[in-house]
Amino acid sequence: MNLYNNFNKQEKDLLAEANVTIENKEYSKDECKNMIFSIVDYVMNYSKNDISKNMNKYNEIIEKLR
Repeated sequence: MNLYNNFNKQEKDLLAEANVTIENKEYSKDECKNMIFSIVDYVMNYSKNDISKNMNKYNEIIEKLR
């Protein structure tokens, strides 16, 4: 699946913030799963009060990766 065109600029910026790089290439389901794990790991490193706020920013991105 080529994800590059599925994300807008803001989503790509959020992915970069979570140290996830999206390139204009085909990604396997396993690669997508690893991206989701990276996002969750990034969000879980926030303080307890900020986790849900930041997870909400990434929910739509995670749905696209599934």
